[in-house]
Amino acid sequence: MIPYSYVFYLTSALFVIAVFGILIKRNLINFIISIEIIINSALVNFAAGSYYFGYLNGVSYALLILVIAVFEAAVAIALVVFYQRITNSLDMSSLKEYRG
Repeated sequence: MIPYSYVFYLTSALFVIAVFGILIKRNLINFIISIEIIINSALVNFAAGSYYFGYLNGVSYALLILVIAVFEAAVAIALVVFYQRITNSLDMSSLKEYRG
């Protein structure tokens, strides 16, 4: 069995890489991908922790959250496509013009 600390280190590294992806890149597609990596790293950590401690309910919760995250990503990509058709740009700095 893989020690839980290895899984924790892996998910922590994925989380840090995704945060750097959000902070460094100013592209909407990279932003959505980084958010998905953050969600997936949290879910892997959640599922591995539940498996390590002997409760398999965490795996089913992780699967449910993963399905919700897929729908969230589909809506976000649809909004990005709509935004790109209007502005012909995927730069996040031009989003400030559309504040209400």
